[in-house]
Amino acid sequence: MVPTNIAVIRSRDPRVREAIRYTLNSLGLFWEEVHEPDPIKHMVSIFPEESEFVPVVTPSIFIGSAALAYFGGDKVESKRSPPMPSGFLELNKEKSPFFGYKYSFDCERLSRTNPIFRRDGNILVGYDLFKTIAYFLMGAELSLGMKQVKTPDNRINLAAISEIRGAETRIPAADLHAKLLLSLILMLHKSEGLPLVLKRASPPGRRGALAISVPVQRIGKGRSLVDKLKNILRKREIWIERISKIQDSITFFAGRGEDYSPSSIGESLLALEENGHEVGLLASPKASVSHDVILDEYRELAETLKRGDLGIRFRSIESTVNDALESAMFVKARYAIVGEIYQGFGYPLGVSRPFKIGSLWNIPTLGRVRRERVAEVMEEIAKRGGFVSLDAMTELSVLTAINEASSREIWITTPSKMIDRLEGLYNVRGTFRYDRRYLEGKITSQRQIDVQILVIPPEGKETILEMSLEENKPHQINLRI
Repeated sequence: MVPTNIAVIRSRDPRVREAIRYTLNSLGLFWEEVHEPDPIKHMVSIFPEESEFVPVVTPSIFIGSAALAYFGGDKVESKRSPPMPSGFLELNKEKSPFFGYKYSFDCERLSRTNPIFRRDGNILVGYDLFKTIAYFLMGAELSLGMKQVKTPDNRINLAAISEIRGAETRIPAADLHAKLLLSLILMLHKSEGLPLVLKRASPPGRRGALAISVPVQRIGKGRSLVDKLKNILRKREIWIERISKIQDSITFFAGRGEDYSPSSIGESLLALEENGHEVGLLASPKASVSHDVILDEYRELAETLKRGDLGIRFRSIESTVNDALESAMFVKARYAIVGEIYQGFGYPLGVSRPFKIGSLWNIPTLGRVRRERVAEVMEEIAKRGGFVSLDAMTELSVLTAINEASSREIWITTPSKMIDRLEGLYNVRGTFRYDRRYLEGKITSQRQIDVQILVIPPEGKETILEMSLEENKPHQINLRI
């Protein structure tokens, strides 16, 4: 019997450690951070940038500067990188930039287009993969104060970001690097004749997750969904009764709008939550840079809803993504959505899954999508298995999003339920061994959760196992491969 678990050598760089957690968790890998690998417990080891120099006892993947430290080679510095790319990764006709140094090694090159090498049964990556992902997680171009990434009215300029990156923002750039890492891990497993075991993020029967976000900017007479919030309790609006009966929930973000404050429509907001929807704070642009302002706005909504642990949707940001996230962390928000309400379709942060920095979750947003493109965007979410939010400004746009998502088996949920799902999944632990015929393992969870386990064999068809895990109760696996 041989192990099939993955070890990641601890990096001295905290940004790299954050990127590792996002990347490996989003891929659904069973992994652990260690000071050095154990051949009795681990099949594959990953040596990230700034990792300690320890013995190599398993087939391993060496990333960028770690590969240079272990095997020697050439290092080339690229001027103005970041923000300008030092090179590009190309996978399945999609392109994503990488940043910083480039490395080359005197050994077999595995790809004509990408800097991937093989030596002594190990794989060497010729750029700093996790530092590149960390760059996106920390806001990338939006945290550099670069004027060209904002339009004259202070909105995110996706076209300018695409030009700087050298790749379209419609592609989640950071996730492409994660896909490369997964392909390299799978390559090592297959070369050793071992299966790879993964957790799927979506609930059984679902293909991705969508939080439909309704930013409430004004309350007044009109036909838009947000204009009718005042009438919810009066039962004048049939649409709210219809939406309230839908099993899946949507999320309303309320703040100090053009003609209302949260306290002035408090009963309506409470009614929304009673009907199974979620209410969060629609924060002003000023709140993204001022702790006093965001505390004042957050406190008013929290007192209205009689609870804390709120999520925050910024209308726009006056400075950088980091400043906005720091404001959200200051009030101990549960999550933040940082992106322009009218930005249009794209991944300005380069990710299609929520990630956590400190105590704060960051939910990626696709912005507002025109009705004629909703079907296309839902196909994109289902294809990538993304966990994202999408802005909807009218009753029709909400219903269109629900119908298109449901027809593609996308889980319609709220950001808080999305986070609960991911936190539960990340705490699903497993140990596995394989004897060339049977995969044996034990899976445990810290809470009750339904999961899908994907087993990719060295040869042949994949197997999907669906199971309902109980809190702290081991689930045994014995699968003939």
